[in-house]
Parts: sequence; structure tokens; C-alpha cells
Amino acid sequence: MLAGIDLGGTQVRVALARSDGQLIASFKTKTPLLGTPQRVVEWAASEIERNRGREKVRSIAIGAPGPIDVERGILVNPPNLPGWRNVPLAAMLRQATGSQVHVANDADMAGLGEFHRGAGRGTRNMLYITWSTGVGGGLIVDGKLHRGAHGTAGEVGHMIIDPNGPLDQCGQHGCLEVFCGGANLARETGHPAAELFAAAARGDKHAGMVVERAARYMGMALISLTNALDPEMFVMGGGVTRSWGLVQPMMLETLRSSPFIRPARRPRLRRARLGDRAGQVGAVEWARINQ
Repeated sequence: MLAGIDLGGTQVRVALARSDGQLIASFKTKTPLLGTPQRVVEWAASEIERNRGREKVRSIAIGAPGPIDVERGILVNPPNLPGWRNVPLAAMLRQATGSQVHVANDADMAGLGEFHRGAGRGTRNMLYITWSTGVGGGLIVDGKLHRGAHGTAGEVGHMIIDPNGPLDQCGQHGCLEVFCGGANLARETGHPAAELFAAAARGDKHAGMVVERAARYMGMALISLTNALDPEMFVMGGGVTRSWGLVQPMMLETLRSSPFIRPARRPRLRRARLGDRAGQVGAVEWARINQ
């Protein structure tokens, strides 16, 4: 038996699966209700133990927000988990369950889920982009998750779009995330991102201009990513994709505007299919791969 955990600032989701990766049960709770890393580990371990039946859970994978020391399974200092500094998450869960434990980036796990069981099925080279409060990515190369030399591949939100642009929280100027991330759009407009996109859908001109600009910047990023990675498909998830009808045409128009990217090698652009389940589905796949 396998287990996959999707750890976020809002919710923790746990899935149990057979050895072939087929999900058989899932559970969730609100992260702030648990509070500390120790309580999160205790809750996850108790849910796994209570629902596993007679089978031993051999492998567990956790998708968590970065930065992460993936080799040692340590959460370094995730911004949306205040107080979680240098948390040895793999060791804590290993001690609580007796299972082997693997810690990975949450966007990587969501991308892996979409590749195996979502919109990316049938591809070999795919880039998953999560567009929500921030912007992240998970890269599949030749059918395998590509994490790079230091485990940080796929940080598409910190591609520099305009070196003279605003300062991002990462310390760089003009990152994609500073132009597109929901948190930055909210700071710029004084309205939550969800309200901004809803206003644009209603025909509000100012909101429409802000949303269009963000979608155009994302489209420019897709051009650069196409030239660098040559993927078959972009799969896009995250909260902004609830407004897919607004942003998809502008992204696609921008991508098609590149005279260098001929139609024969232009990637497809699809909305993610798994929604909030992508992270736990991908974590189960990572547990299966590494069991």
C-alpha cells in the first residue's frame, strides 16, 4: 500500500492507494487547525494507520511548498506555513509510521498527478504550471519528473520577464510572479484576485485590463518556455484557471504570435483536470515510483 500527502497552507490532504497507484481512500483537514508540524505529522500518521487495514504502507510521498531540501526531506522556510523553519518532515513521518518517506515540491507533485492521471496523459514532455497566489511549475521530460541538479527545476514564476519591473519577494525584479501572481495582483489593485477576475468577467474595464495584461505576460512566458524546453503540452492549474475562459484566449493568442515557434512545434495548452486532488494523486505516484 502507498500513501500520498499534499501539504498546503490551507489544507492537508492524505490519500491511500494500492501498489499500482489506484486511490482507495482520501482524507483532509485544515492545516491551521493542527498548527504545528508535530500535530500535522500525528494527524497524517493516525489517518494512515486507522484506514490502512491489514496492509503495511510501504512508501509515503509528501508534496510540500518550497524551499525544500529534497535530499534530507527538510522544509526550509515555506512562506505559506509560518513557523515551519527547517522542519525534518521526512524523519518525523518516518518515525511516526515506520514507512519510507519522500518529500518533494508541491508543484512537482501536482504536475506528476496531471501527467499520469489528468490532462497530460499520453504525453512524454509536459510542463505543468500552477497559477494561483503565486506561480510554480512541474516539468516532465521523457516521461519522468525532472527536478534538476538541486531539486528546484520548474520555478517558472521566477523567470525574469522585465528586469526593470517591480521587485518580487524573491529579491529579483520583474519576475513572472510579480506580474501574474494572485497575491501581487491583489496588492496592486487593492482587491482579492478572485474579486478582480470576477469583475473582469462582468465587464469591468479596469479589471479587464489588469487581467489581460497578466494573461499576456503568462503567454510571453509560454513562448520562452517553449523555446527552452520544447514541451508537447502546457497543463495549467491553480485558482486562476477558474477564469479559464478569460485568460486562455489571451495566452494562446500571445503564444501563437511568435514567428519563431511554427505551428508544427507549438505546444498544446490545456486546463488541468484533477483540481485540488492533483497534489495527492501526484504524491501517490511519487511514492509508487520510489517504493
